[in-house]
Amino acid sequence: MLTVFLFYIANLLFCLAYMVRDMAWLRTITILAAISTLPYFYFQASPLYSAMGWQIAFIAINAFNLTVLILQRRPVKLNDQEKWLHSTTLRLLKPRKMLRLLKQAKTHEVAAGKPLVHQGQELNALLLLLSGKASVQMEGQARATLLPGDFVGEMSFISGKVASADVVAEEAACYLEWTAPTLERLYARDSEIKDALQGAIGMDMADKLAR
Repeated sequence: MLTVFLFYIANLLFCLAYMVRDMAWLRTITILAAISTLPYFYFQASPLYSAMGWQIAFIAINAFNLTVLILQRRPVKLNDQEKWLHSTTLRLLKPRKMLRLLKQAKTHEVAAGKPLVHQGQELNALLLLLSGKASVQMEGQARATLLPGDFVGEMSFISGKVASADVVAEEAACYLEWTAPTLERLYARDSEIKDALQGAIGMDMADKLAR
């Protein structure tokens, strides 16, 4: 009788699992339900080892995926610079995804008066200014000033056209660089990063126009 009772409990748990929306809870309840079926299958007149094998397989698969979910939901620790980026330019990205994006970037430093972008250059990389200031210049005339947190050359990067202006460091500056192939590989693995980064670029353009 106990095994039959556990089997009914297992089916109720399966029903409950399909009602919850959180994937972690769904997998947890499914594991408990599968475990509850094992005594019923084992204590039959002829143990149903095949059915038990399938249930154990389901338990193992769900346990693995549950572990992955729990690891992905661990709190993310950000340093001061990462916290600043997440509160400003990259605020549309979840912290863990932002770290994944930053891991793919190369950091460069440039002295005052040195160019970040040349007019007429084919820009196959996205740049993000971390510190210092840069001047957007056309025919030697300053048109705009870029501040920490601003993207650099994003219009050329998105459109595929050559840069329409020089970008020159007004003071010693530091910036991040993502090459186009690097971002394409990242986008292929995680479309959410692509959507969030494109949104961040759009917001950056709007902020520059507002200034």
